[in-house]
Amino acid sequence: MSNLQTIVKWIIDNWFEISGAIGMIVTGASIIVKLTPTLKDDNAFLPIVKFIAKFIALNTNAPDERPK
Repeated sequence: MSNLQTIVKWIIDNWFEISGAIGMIVTGASIIVKLTPTLKDDNAFLPIVKFIAKFIALNTNAPDERPK
């Protein structure tokens, strides 16, 4: 088996754990953003939210900037 086939097989075999880890990371980051009073972490989290909204989630309306 080539390296690419090995990687794809590993992803398919472990997809449940990978998706759970992604969900936990997003949930943890969202909690941190909501609990901190500064906007600096909100702006740092925006590219992650845009990526998830565009490529992973069914929501196609990714925000262009942080809501005011």
